Amino acid sequence: MLAIANLASKIYKEERPMSLKEMVHTQPFDKSGLKAFFITSVYVLVLSTCSDLLGFVWSAASYSFAFRYFNHDILLALWCCIASVALLTMYLAWNVIWNMSIVISILEGIHGTRAFGLVTYLSTGNEWGGFLLLLIFFAWEVTLRLPCLYFGCKGRGNEMFVAQSSLLCLGNVFKLVVFVIYFHDCKNRVLEKRLMIKAKRAGYQSCV
Repeated sequence: MLAIANLASKIYKEERPMSLKEMVHTQPFDKSGLKAFFITSVYVLVLSTCSDLLGFVWSAASYSFAFRYFNHDILLALWCCIASVALLTMYLAWNVIWNMSIVISILEGIHGTRAFGLVTYLSTGNEWGGFLLLLIFFAWEVTLRLPCLYFGCKGRGNEMFVAQSSLLCLGNVFKLVVFVIYFHDCKNRVLEKRLMIKAKRAGYQSCV
């Protein structure tokens, strides 16, 4: 995972294809990135567990409220849909921060709350792009799991399980590479904004 993120970052920054020899000789990761990755992963694990518990409480409270005050099936279904969409939106928004913080920890060696703060700073103004990216991968994972819900994985042999697991792993690799690109895109946007502000200040001072 660390080697893939570093390799994807190097290819993106150099803006040219790398030969197999260059990929082999590329340093996979450094110690600071490894340490930061593990620390941030613990943060993400704790936060994701808390978010799951919060989602369970939110769902239980929403459904109990709906069953108590809504007597019509249409209103009940509408309320449940709204609650589910709101919960999914919050979950995906948090996942964008968690995935990008993992990438920042690997590439920049920054971990914990500093990584989360840097994500918030870099992604300001580009949150919708990260949300759409994660929505695509979420749809991919759900689509891959639907056959098991419909057909049932048990009794179907190991072929379906192996194919599903392979595609999920491939999707995780693609997601990591995409978030590496998303990180560099956000970083370039911030640098461009800084240069524009400096140019405007320089132009204003020259006029004065």
